[in-house]
Amino acid sequence: MHERKLRRGHRRRSERLPQRILIQLAGVTETGEEFLENSQTLMLSRYGASILLKRKLVPRQELTIRRLDARKEARVRVAGKIADGNEGYVYAVEFVDPQVNLWEIEFASPSDADETEDPVYLACGCCGKVEAVQVGEPKLKGFEAAHGVLLYCINCQAMTRWIQSADEAANW
Repeated sequence: MHERKLRRGHRRRSERLPQRILIQLAGVTETGEEFLENSQTLMLSRYGASILLKRKLVPRQELTIRRLDARKEARVRVAGKIADGNEGYVYAVEFVDPQVNLWEIEFASPSDADETEDPVYLACGCCGKVEAVQVGEPKLKGFEAAHGVLLYCINCQAMTRWIQSADEAANW
């Protein structure tokens, strides 16, 4: 087992902040039907967000996301589904234009983060592969709120939802 750092390399390009912002998504379904859905963000990053929707989306689908409080909008692409919940589906979306600052927040760069935290052992929700991941205190609160994190799994060769491994959870 090797240790993965969420804030190093190309896994994490910015910090994650748990924050709910009211949004509206506009897009086109697979059948060509236009839709609008009001929703909210769950977690923000410099390059996108995790969002809650009642509607199913597909990977790489492009949408327009509008902040209802600031009347700003940007194009986003669906990176993947994170979870199914009682209230709907949780998706990771990324800005089509990485220069967009829709959230109007200055995010710390990965190199700004403290590298000394103990690792958390996470398991891939699809194949069960376990890895040690340095999450960091600010990210740990967001991880706990979202009950997992979206990471690339080498075994599955896809973005999958990673959760705290059963062995690690027993030690908490």
